Amino acid sequence: MDVVVPIAVSLLFIYVVYRIGLKLMLGFSRPVPPPPPAGELRKVRLTYMCTLCGTEVRMTRSPSDTPIGPKCCMEEMELVRDHDND
Repeated sequence: MDVVVPIAVSLLFIYVVYRIGLKLMLGFSRPVPPPPPAGELRKVRLTYMCTLCGTEVRMTRSPSDTPIGPKCCMEEMELVRDHDND
């Protein structure tokens, strides 16, 4: 009888920890957002470069005709090449 109570408490503890962990993990998972409506994004081919660290980024889709450049190193990146107008 002395062994039954600690085993029952241990099993209850394991179950509670399992349920809490399961709820936390399910809270992290989110469904994939639906794709944007057709025609909302415009295809662009722009290459930006950070003047501080040299990182290059190619933008392929934009919600507007004249997109705002991305930021890197807390500064706006410089447009290096517009592939559509080459």
